Amino acid sequence: MTSEFQNHVESFVTSLTANAPQIHYQAFDFSNVSDSRSMLTNLNYDKNKVSCLNLEMIADMFQVFAAVHSAVESKSSRDFGIEVPHRLSNTRSIGDALRAFGGYGKPYVLVVSIQDRVQSEELFDKISLIEGVGKMTKEQIEEHMKKNLDNIRKYYFGTISDEEYRAHRNPVGEIVTKMVASKNL
Repeated sequence: MTSEFQNHVESFVTSLTANAPQIHYQAFDFSNVSDSRSMLTNLNYDKNKVSCLNLEMIADMFQVFAAVHSAVESKSSRDFGIEVPHRLSNTRSIGDALRAFGGYGKPYVLVVSIQDRVQSEELFDKISLIEGVGKMTKEQIEEHMKKNLDNIRKYYFGTISDEEYRAHRNPVGEIVTKMVASKNL
């Protein structure tokens, strides 16, 4: 089983470069907005090409890129907006995946688009016009990811001892591996 899993991971990583979709993203601070869910849904965007994610559950953009690629490759009948959070999740439950990774109602939202650059930028501009919403800088996004890494690891791996924590050299790699494995094995 181990070599089969390694083969699957290697073929997945190889496929990332073969058919990579164009991915555009922008994070937004909705912490000063009372109803981000209705404001986002009222924007009338293509749910087959845009996904709103909970930034507090993202450890690294590679995690998102892997989930987006996996969602595109799966050719699922579900909307892209649902499939990406599901691919990020370590559960097969769509409801649980959306509660953890969906961006609706969350204070910090990462909007991911596989539309062309112009359409993506237009959507990002519309979101930034919502009163109380601010675009986050790359530094703010990275700071958020670092700040939440322990909570994200707990989600994927549960509580681990200090010894186990020190043994893990690449937490993002572990998270992505667990994420891919939970959907494909």
